[in-house]
Amino acid sequence: MKQKPLTKYSVLLLLLMLCSLTSCTSCKSPKPISENKKAFIGMWVSQTGFKMNIKPSGTADLTQNINSSNPDDSKLNIGVTPEYSKDMLVKFRGDTILIISQPTVRAREYHIDKNPYQDGDTCKMILNGVLLIRQK
Repeated sequence: MKQKPLTKYSVLLLLLMLCSLTSCTSCKSPKPISENKKAFIGMWVSQTGFKMNIKPSGTADLTQNINSSNPDDSKLNIGVTPEYSKDMLVKFRGDTILIISQPTVRAREYHIDKNPYQDGDTCKMILNGVLLIRQK
């Protein structure tokens, strides 16, 4: 049986598949939090109990209120993840977006309304309009 030669379309499709596979390997490994974003490191908690633990390694653990009807939880929860998600990737896009993701599975972009700031003896930040307080 004689095989057909590869067409231009088949070669292009093969190249696209290879590029997508190789480019995804870099998006799966965490990058340490940069010096100018170190203020984001720590355990952040909302009044409703949502928790985001951002680690220096560039990963985060989330504890979500997945069955909550509180509007603040819907602004913070990733939605399709279990109540507790570990070692999700942390990325920043400029100075206004924080991205928490598990590549190819789930992700959430948070608008940084207010960078971490000191209020008395408490460190706070506002993401998607929701106040988060860093735990000591």
